[in-house]
Amino acid sequence: MKKRLSWLSFLLLLAAFTNIQCAKHAVPPTSVSMPEVKGAVNVGDQACADCHEEACNAFAKTIHGRIAPFETAGLGTGCETCHGGGSLHVESEDPGDIIAFEELTSAQQSRICLDCHTMFHWAGSEHYLNDVSCLQCHKMHPPAGKKLLAKSDPEGCYSCHMDIQAKVQYPSHHPIREGKMDCSDCHNPHGSMVRGLKTDERLNDLCLNCHASKQGPFVFEHAPVLEDCTICHAPHGAIANNLLKQNEPFICLQCHEFHFHAGKVGYDKSTDSAGTAVSAGYYVTGQYPEAFSLSKRSSFKRAWTTKCTQCHFKIHGSDLPSQAVPGQGKALTR
Repeated sequence: MKKRLSWLSFLLLLAAFTNIQCAKHAVPPTSVSMPEVKGAVNVGDQACADCHEEACNAFAKTIHGRIAPFETAGLGTGCETCHGGGSLHVESEDPGDIIAFEELTSAQQSRICLDCHTMFHWAGSEHYLNDVSCLQCHKMHPPAGKKLLAKSDPEGCYSCHMDIQAKVQYPSHHPIREGKMDCSDCHNPHGSMVRGLKTDERLNDLCLNCHASKQGPFVFEHAPVLEDCTICHAPHGAIANNLLKQNEPFICLQCHEFHFHAGKVGYDKSTDSAGTAVSAGYYVTGQYPEAFSLSKRSSFKRAWTTKCTQCHFKIHGSDLPSQAVPGQGKALTR
């Protein structure tokens, strides 16, 4: 009885902890209170420049520094839009009398940015749910890179996503390390309708932006192609060719059974003669003489268990029926 109670207590504590964590992540960004300096009023950028001249001059050349008041829909411009009213700080010169971003939580930092930058999917993004703030990727004060990134893409992404950085080094990969693609070509770091990807429809539609020849529609379809490209492909990199999660035939055997020819025993000229039935009941005729010198007992296994796409090369779909009877026209061989 005591053991049951201890297990029940443990489960209740686990459920309570889970609910707290879920509730914490479920709080929309705009529900976080806007940081402010109580009792302070705006004094203008010139007052800031009296002490922070170098920072203000550099900031004036950035997109935030050049923005016009009419572009912010009344939300303000200049230093105090983000740092709060500066009157108390100007008088006391106390860092505690101004909003210092390094003293704020990730949610509070992002809340200030979201006052102008409305991100519809930010609250459901992986970055938000993992307590990543805008300032972990972006830098408001110079020097900053394109799109005010603290580090360029993909180097900035690699700072956290080191497992993806490793996958990009695999033999089969998208041309990220060659500089022909960036992470942001496929991913939206601010969140989206589909797993943080730059598509509001199916995952496949993102892939088909580049791989249009695989789109179809085809008369004879391959189910995984319609459902999800990542069933077979590892988009960040793979050891197998063509970004396949496994080499052939193992990737195919996740869904399909071995071809019936794989169990046949091949002709061997050292023990068989032309026209004789081999032990598996498969006849070899003299139609292809070169086969006699090449064929071995294991030839069928080697031929039919090595690479499925040697025959089924239209693996993404085809408009032409296959000619093999067992495939009923759906074998994707032409």
